[in-house]
Amino acid sequence: MTTARRAACAVILTAVALVLAACGSNVFPLRGGAGSASATTAPAPVQSAGLRSSVAVIKSWSAALRRGDVRAAARYFQIPSVFYDGPGAALAIRSFAQAEAANAALPCGARFISASRSGRYVNALFGLTGRPGPGGSSCTSGTGQTARTDFLIRNGRIVQWLRAPDQPGDNGSPPAPRAPSTAGPTATV
Repeated sequence: MTTARRAACAVILTAVALVLAACGSNVFPLRGGAGSASATTAPAPVQSAGLRSSVAVIKSWSAALRRGDVRAAARYFQIPSVFYDGPGAALAIRSFAQAEAANAALPCGARFISASRSGRYVNALFGLTGRPGPGGSSCTSGTGQTARTDFLIRNGRIVQWLRAPDQPGDNGSPPAPRAPSTAGPTATV
């Protein structure tokens, strides 16, 4: 397949994914929009063994990206999978080359900070860093900021990588107000 044909296929797949998302299709359920669970409820802390294994995949992926090894980062993606980096940037990944290109398109490296469960997704918070390698030279304004991504992971592979909105307290925004406690004092052991 020629480079021009690959590029045309990528454009068509992106357009199809955007149309499906705009029509409310459940084929690629994108998260974080108005009315979504992540926009209205706080995620629970990561605790179970299944979540720990998902977090291990996320940490390994982000370490590979941070060191500029987009090939190693791409290996964490299942083929096929979905990569959504914001409006106009949905990509149905159908080949390893597309997984590499999606990772190379991320200008910053990512240092894992924390993760929490949000429905079937794991919401991960990253500190953005510079990174070497393909696509990594343009993170000047992002370095030091944070970013969130919702991951759907199955069998040790990323099935969906979805840019998630900031939450209260991210990037210097005020934290969410705390509800007053009615449980009374608690003891520490």
